[in-house]
Amino acid sequence: MSKIRMGKLADLPVGGVIEKQIMARRVAVFNVGGRLYGLESDCKHMRASLASGTAKDGLITCKWHHWRYSLETGECLNLKGARLKRYEVKVEGDVVYVLT
Repeated sequence: MSKIRMGKLADLPVGGVIEKQIMARRVAVFNVGGRLYGLESDCKHMRASLASGTAKDGLITCKWHHWRYSLETGECLNLKGARLKRYEVKVEGDVVYVLT
C-alpha cells in the first residue's frame, strides 16, 4: 500500500476539497463537516471532475449533470452498479494522505 501526499490539513477547511492526479486517476479528498472522504474524482457519466461539485448530506453531486455519489461508499445513485473508487484518508501531523 502506498501513501500519497495530498496537501496540508490547513488547505482543507470544512467544505473544502483537494484534488490530485495519481497515475491515470484524479483523486479528491473532501472535508464535509470535519470528516474527510477520499474518492476517485472522475464522474462516471462524462468524467467531469467531482472536485468542482457540491458535497453535502453524505453525497457528492457532479456540477455538470448532477450525478450523485455516496461519500461513504462511492456508490452512484444515478446508475446502478456504477461506483467511484474509495481511498482511506490518513492525517499525520498537518499533512493529509490517501492510501492507495
